[in-house]
Amino acid sequence: MSTTVSIVRCPEYREELVYKSIVEALDLLGGIKHFISPGEKVLLKPNLLIGRPPEKCVTTHPLVVKAMARMVREAGALPVIGDSPQLDSAQKACDKCGIGDVARELGVEIVEFEPVDLSNPDGRVFKNFTIGKVVKEVDKIINLAKLKTHSLTTLTLAVKNMFGCVPAARKGQWHVRTHTAGKEYFARMLLDLFYFIKPTLNIVDGIIGMEGQGPGFGDPRPIGLVIAGADGVAVDRVIAEIVNIPAKQVPILMVALRDGYGTGSLEEIAVLGESIEGVKVADFKAPQFQDMMAKIPGPIMRLLKAYLTARPTVKKEQCVECEMCLRACPRECITHPAGAIRIDEDACIQCLCCMEICPQGAIELRPGALLKFFSAIRKILGKS
Repeated sequence: MSTTVSIVRCPEYREELVYKSIVEALDLLGGIKHFISPGEKVLLKPNLLIGRPPEKCVTTHPLVVKAMARMVREAGALPVIGDSPQLDSAQKACDKCGIGDVARELGVEIVEFEPVDLSNPDGRVFKNFTIGKVVKEVDKIINLAKLKTHSLTTLTLAVKNMFGCVPAARKGQWHVRTHTAGKEYFARMLLDLFYFIKPTLNIVDGIIGMEGQGPGFGDPRPIGLVIAGADGVAVDRVIAEIVNIPAKQVPILMVALRDGYGTGSLEEIAVLGESIEGVKVADFKAPQFQDMMAKIPGPIMRLLKAYLTARPTVKKEQCVECEMCLRACPRECITHPAGAIRIDEDACIQCLCCMEICPQGAIELRPGALLKFFSAIRKILGKS
């Protein structure tokens, strides 16, 4: 076995229970002192997609961040908290999601990600990244991801969480740069970025995760787990198995397995604590249409892309015309003429930044005509 992943039950967000569960998960991996040393400065990198209350399950829960900050301190190291939400500052997002209260209580600094351009000579494809300067200034990084679905990447877990190290609007630029080559190319960028940053430890908050149309407006789903490991690909692979989503439907895992990023084969992963079968969530809901699109052969998908692709559309009855989607769109293809927000479908690259950022959940995916037809047939046949 070349890498280890631990799975520990944690049925609810109670401070000492969360702390105890994370301690147990790390003890199975050798303990916190196996990963950090006294005197080190350690960046805690939660998922701060956008500032929303903890019960929405959009961000890493404050008690998970608090538990790790306590453990880092107890190990004699200095924790700081940082991320780069798309529109808010890290401080504002932390204040909205409860992490700000944790930081103030413990006296932990919240750091903003000032951009710096760096070369990535070991990258398979992507040789340069702009990331938060502090990411390369700290001694260690502990990746605190949230177990969620994602309408573009199917799941957003340990590997995808490192995309938050790319400062704000530059995330959109990556969507523009990679969209013509498809989801696999974007996934390869995420993998090159992950192994460039290389967090020392990955912990995924699966106590209450998110299913359905994540990452911003899916449905909270109690899962009752903390999952941890040194290799983000291995952690993501184990979680995909737990939530019963095939690796081939998760672009990051598909590329990792094919191209040899990390350890993506279950046969090479030692699972400690709970067994995968013992905690499996058989009825976990993937993003709508993802399973169908994954089964369409590539040549057919390319030929009939306009008729198969699910595109974002505005639900007028929910839209409050706040224009946050306009600010988030990297292609500037969202406009606000009199009376309604409009998305230019011809210019849209389906990066779904607008869908992620909308505070009202007023943007949904509308299937292409053929995808809608196939979906209706599946329902008739009882397959969805």
